[in-house]
Amino acid sequence: MTENSPEKDARKEAMKELRKARKQKIAAATARMKEQKKAIKSIKEALGTEGATVPGVVEQTGMPSAEVFWYLATMKKYGEIVEGDKDGGYFRYKLVAEETPQEEVAQES
Repeated sequence: MTENSPEKDARKEAMKELRKARKQKIAAATARMKEQKKAIKSIKEALGTEGATVPGVVEQTGMPSAEVFWYLATMKKYGEIVEGDKDGGYFRYKLVAEETPQEEVAQES
């Protein structure tokens, strides 16, 4: 069943208006997503190969400690980092080594 031309045109126009109305919200969401990716990248760089404590990450990134804690908790929840030994009063967080597809196949055999 094909649509009639007037119905099709009306739908196209409605979608155009909807995109126009949501343009600012979409742009704001895109900007937030870019900021989050940038923050996660800088935290991962701060953790490096040896790992780091929260104050160390704060010092290297310049981000507020509450924000660093939030990102680290999220990254831990999704398995991107692990808690290591305590260094003073803080845990040392380390990146989880990502396996390549070849390593995964070797483990399955």
